[in-house]
Amino acid sequence: MSQDEYFMSICLDLAQKAAGQTAPNPLVGAVIVADGEIVGRGHHERAGLPHAEPNALVAAAERAKGATLYVNLEPCSHYGRTPPCADAVIAAGIKRVVVGVQDSNVKVNGGGIARLREAGIDVTVGVLADQCRYLNRGFFRVMECGLPWVELKMACTLDGRIADQSGRSRYITAAAALERVQKLRRECDAIMVGAATARLDDPSLTVRDGLPISRQPRRVVVDPHLTLDEKAKIFDGQSDTFIFSLPSATGIKPDKAEFMPLKIREDGGYDLKDCLATLAAKGVRRLLVEGGGVLAGALLDANLVDQIYWFMAPKMLVSSGSRPVLASDKGRSLDDIVELEEVRYEEVLPDLLVTGYCKGRKQFLEQPLLKS
Repeated sequence: MSQDEYFMSICLDLAQKAAGQTAPNPLVGAVIVADGEIVGRGHHERAGLPHAEPNALVAAAERAKGATLYVNLEPCSHYGRTPPCADAVIAAGIKRVVVGVQDSNVKVNGGGIARLREAGIDVTVGVLADQCRYLNRGFFRVMECGLPWVELKMACTLDGRIADQSGRSRYITAAAALERVQKLRRECDAIMVGAATARLDDPSLTVRDGLPISRQPRRVVVDPHLTLDEKAKIFDGQSDTFIFSLPSATGIKPDKAEFMPLKIREDGGYDLKDCLATLAAKGVRRLLVEGGGVLAGALLDANLVDQIYWFMAPKMLVSSGSRPVLASDKGRSLDDIVELEEVRYEEVLPDLLVTGYCKGRKQFLEQPLLKS
């Protein structure tokens, strides 16, 4: 690992501290190095608060002059809730800036790098670029595609079942897998489930480690016909709740939720892509989908899933009446099978976790980047 890569890896670690807390902003960490020593560190903690670069500059104080700034994402060059970071870097007398990856936000998109260079600062771009892009995969997905990065988590038995014939599904996997899911929830901006899962499991869809209500992930239910009971935990006020339903639905609409229209595609199916675009406009960058099988199947059929977390328990229901992990009416053949890339296998004992990207997403994460 080169010196630049070493300090960039520290930026990534700093940025990760705020995972799930900065949306709609990206995760950013910054370090300032003088004579090989870190003299300032900072990360963006939450939207509306100072960005990583100003935080690091404050920590470095006078030692920032003539030093090198490392940051995993291009410094912003526009006024938002805070002033441009590029201007703060220039004013501090930084001599060199090392950027992990260029910002694809149209308000920046190379503008910060250009401003730094115009001020006579030496700028290097593309250090640990793949890792920097992966860290902010949700941010880049929205900026470049208008959709959040969708992570599908499913837990099933070895024979591919998620619930018994009565609909009971708690708990197929063991404690270690459940803890891993809590970590995923903490890092994502919203959690989505289908109406059947919300009815049968009555989940809270919250992070269970004391996060304040204002920092809990948002909860999303696709409930076309408004079938949920107003006493469901999803309406407990612990976090923002979004319900997608058909305009013609006549069910109950509790005050503690925001109801949004579920559109119908020309082929008669539900327009889940429009739902995702609506969530992106609401500031959701990473969306965790936790089932059930019908919703998961529909998202896969529409090629809207980006990343898979597939937990398998060493158990079998051995019942044709039990619920399959995926339910889709699409008659797939081996010619249009859903393929995963960068597949990894991990023991989360006693369960097994399989992760991977849906085909094409690895290429998205490795888009050509501006380097110099």
